[in-house]
Amino acid sequence: MKLATTRVASRPAFVLERAVMAGVVLLVEFLVGGGLAAEELPPSSSVRPELFATGFAFAEGPAFDVHGNLYAVNYRELGTIGRITPDGTASIWCDLKKASPVEGRKVQANGLKIDSEGRLIAADAGGGRVLRISSDGRQVEVLADRCEGVRFNSINDVALDRLGNIFFTDSGTSAADNSVGAVYRYDIGTKKTMRLAGGLAYPKGIGVTPDQQHLCVGESARYRMLIFPLDASTGQVGDPRVLIDFPQQTQGDVLGGKFAPDGFVFDGAGRLYVAMWLGGVINVVDVPSGTIVRQYNAGGGQATNCHFYGAYLYTTVAEKEAVFRVKLGVQGHQYWSQRPLEGEHGKAAADAKE
Repeated sequence: MKLATTRVASRPAFVLERAVMAGVVLLVEFLVGGGLAAEELPPSSSVRPELFATGFAFAEGPAFDVHGNLYAVNYRELGTIGRITPDGTASIWCDLKKASPVEGRKVQANGLKIDSEGRLIAADAGGGRVLRISSDGRQVEVLADRCEGVRFNSINDVALDRLGNIFFTDSGTSAADNSVGAVYRYDIGTKKTMRLAGGLAYPKGIGVTPDQQHLCVGESARYRMLIFPLDASTGQVGDPRVLIDFPQQTQGDVLGGKFAPDGFVFDGAGRLYVAMWLGGVINVVDVPSGTIVRQYNAGGGQATNCHFYGAYLYTTVAEKEAVFRVKLGVQGHQYWSQRPLEGEHGKAAADAKE
């Protein structure tokens, strides 16, 4: 149904190429590498956030599927996942309170990702679980709720590698002086969960680098990003190093303060876009050097997460109960292994134009 109280900008889209093989239209890779992703980013001061959608009790976890549907959590009320279709239709797509309740806990999703089959992978912070939701939003599967018999506390965010394995953070009750947060990996083949690292001070955002050789984790209570060497074949990580300590004072044109890194994504060139909680900005980090190369207005102070679609970076801002977008003209890193789509939906996605 159409909701008059939800404001949606013009239809988002991303540029796709089509290849015809044996009469079947195949959806191919995003334009990355030597194309748009490698181009210089616009200056920080030249970009202004646009309001895209409103109506979120606590906006988090933006993710797009290949059809251009936007998913974000807590639409209209806590414990739901909302969907906004390319034509602007907004609705509660899945009510986790009804679809997958947990006795004694208040289920509430946080970070989201889309897998290669169009299913939604969700960090259930309230229920302490990693969920996989069918593409129609009707079936909710619990992939992991414990490791070695110990229940998770509060899953904050999720990430996928190109094989579909799921990495996630459990912030728990951790803090700078109580560093009990941890990082885990769910093996999509064996369906087993492995603890990768512990002793972290409120880990939030997590992501596998485009080259699949490193795992980045935001250690929010210490205002920094960690980077772990990653063995893609086993999922094991080595000792981390600090990728960047975010400035707690303004340095030149870069706004600083006690801003905690929250959710983040990579673009096709491997740059890292970090939503800074309480800072109201997206810090763009060059991974090889660990430096901030751009800083963009996220749309409001409580920036929680971000996701690319087409030429835009979409941001969730809790204090505004909204999703914003900024036009950067670069493509995001495609973190899933895309598979051919057939039928009407596949053709619609292939026909999408910026």
